Amino acid sequence: MKFEDLKPGLPVRIADDHSSGFGGRGGIVLDAGTFQLVSGEYRKGALVDIYEARLVIEAADLEIVELPPPDPGWEEFNI
Repeated sequence: MKFEDLKPGLPVRIADDHSSGFGGRGGIVLDAGTFQLVSGEYRKGALVDIYEARLVIEAADLEIVELPPPDPGWEEFNI
């Protein structure tokens, strides 16, 4: 996927062979940009919440996924 397509709220899946060890997991893009990692290295990509950890993943290692609709009686809204 292209960096320009990364937008907050976008549901994504991490490439199966990603070096983070979290390959194949799905999550939501929180932000896109250039991030400084704990190591001091800068990485351009997306900050992705996978409901366990928050990861900085490069755009080439992400794909857009469709989320299933909420169960009957539940509604989705932004806080």
